[in-house]
Amino acid sequence: MSPYVWAWIAFVGFGAGWVRGFAGFGFSVLCMAGLAWYVSPPLVVPVVVMLEMFASIQLWRGALHCADKRWLKSLVALNVVAVPVGVGLLVWVPVEPLRAVVAVLLFVAAFTMRFVLRTQLTDSTWLRRSCGAAAGLLNGLAASGGIVVGLTMAAAGVQASALRATMIVYLLCADAYAMLLMLLAYWLAPKAKNVFFTDQTPLLLMALGVPMLVGVYLGKRVFQQTSGKDYRAFVLNLLVFLTSVGLLRLWFI
Repeated sequence: MSPYVWAWIAFVGFGAGWVRGFAGFGFSVLCMAGLAWYVSPPLVVPVVVMLEMFASIQLWRGALHCADKRWLKSLVALNVVAVPVGVGLLVWVPVEPLRAVVAVLLFVAAFTMRFVLRTQLTDSTWLRRSCGAAAGLLNGLAASGGIVVGLTMAAAGVQASALRATMIVYLLCADAYAMLLMLLAYWLAPKAKNVFFTDQTPLLLMALGVPMLVGVYLGKRVFQQTSGKDYRAFVLNLLVFLTSVGLLRLWFI
């Protein structure tokens, strides 16, 4: 890849890192969209999963205390079952038609919640478990489970600080689990060889990771000076934007 491509990768890492530091999610989707023209998705996914883990560790202080434990338990437990299904689809099944359906559904849900829905969803055990299962599947399939969690928690009216903190802890657990499954697939499945990890992986990790750490730090600083109302508005707009990016990727990439 040319120096211009590496510069673009660094820019994407910084911008996506800032969003992650402020909102608590969104890094994966922005990276997948920003790099899809230059890097194959199966190579991007493990790098993004590793960097999501680093970002959560960077934001860990105070997050566990503020996280909504009911949501966190349901999300983590259902991911144990759903993430392997998503990872399996990524390796063995043509997944583009499935990704198209998911992208359309997520956009409709985000647009409806931002511009149409005027009432909140009931925060119930069923809602939390359904969200965990859907997020786990999408996290294994495209490292984008955070959109489902952010969308559902915002629709359920979860407090801004609790939403962000829950996202941080959840993404650390989910991405660590997804990485473990990818490593197992790399060692046990011949078809997975040279799909998840190549000679470009360390370079991509550094080019994205260093700017991401700077962006996460700056985004966190801005969040600390932002009101809950402004944060919720940002999250809703971000969800609409991220799901729109997902649709654009289907048409142009």
